Amino acid sequence: MFSLQTTIQSFLFLLIAILSTSIYADQNPSLAHTRITVWQHTIEHPDPIFITILIKALDITRHEYGEYEIVPSKEMEQGRAVQRLAIKYEGVLDVAHFASSLEREKGAIAVKVPLLNGLLGYRVCLINKGDQPKFSNIKNKQAFIDNRLTIGQHQDWPDAHILKSSGLDVRTSYKYSLLFQQLKKQRFDCYLRGINEVTDEYEKYADLNFEIENTLLFHYPFPIFFFVHESDPELAQRITLGLTRLKEKGALSELVKLYHKAQIDKLHLDKRKLIAIDNVILPEDSIQTLTPIPWLPL
Repeated sequence: MFSLQTTIQSFLFLLIAILSTSIYADQNPSLAHTRITVWQHTIEHPDPIFITILIKALDITRHEYGEYEIVPSKEMEQGRAVQRLAIKYEGVLDVAHFASSLEREKGAIAVKVPLLNGLLGYRVCLINKGDQPKFSNIKNKQAFIDNRLTIGQHQDWPDAHILKSSGLDVRTSYKYSLLFQQLKKQRFDCYLRGINEVTDEYEKYADLNFEIENTLLFHYPFPIFFFVHESDPELAQRITLGLTRLKEKGALSELVKLYHKAQIDKLHLDKRKLIAIDNVILPEDSIQTLTPIPWLPL
């Protein structure tokens, strides 16, 4: 769990890193200088690991590719960001992080080095306080369906299609923040959240009296990649090289462990019933990028 102090420190570190890169490049015009428009949500995501990884990947490839400047995009929901990466106009959006799918990989260049190594594919329910008895006797996916339990998801997230394709009853909304209000209003029973997300969200929305359901763990293969506009294959190559170097050094695994192990340990995953779901919208070679997470107690 991130403390307020840790969050502020992370934000200041990233702000200084971005600004210093820009200033250094401006003062050294002889160096190669790449202006990179990054999805605003990647930069300002509550989990700073995504922009941290991107900066590290760009930093570690300075020798080959030169300096860079990160510029935030306009604020936009995920569906709009996916569209902006797929359109032919250059410079509107260069890089963003998304969960992968066949459609998304057709629209932009997927850098196939998983940022969280599939961690986001492990999910638990955020539920209304007092609703635990609805879930305590559920032993498998069919029982979840037979008990007419419903799941809330964003309409633009691949999760919605994955879960619907498995036979689960999914209710969608067009906006992330609205889903918490809809859960409170009992429009659905379970807001299915990543194990790296749910504890922070539980605290953030403490005034809504939610609980983290304590018996079930859903899983589907779900890599998060950086996606790059097709007009800039060199940038995709740079990020691929940087991520590969970080992965070979063990830095990616260490970052995931550093940012998320403590909060995930609180969920007692080894005591939960696992509900495995196929990801029908993910190319096989993307599934193959995922490897076991050694410290995950499953």
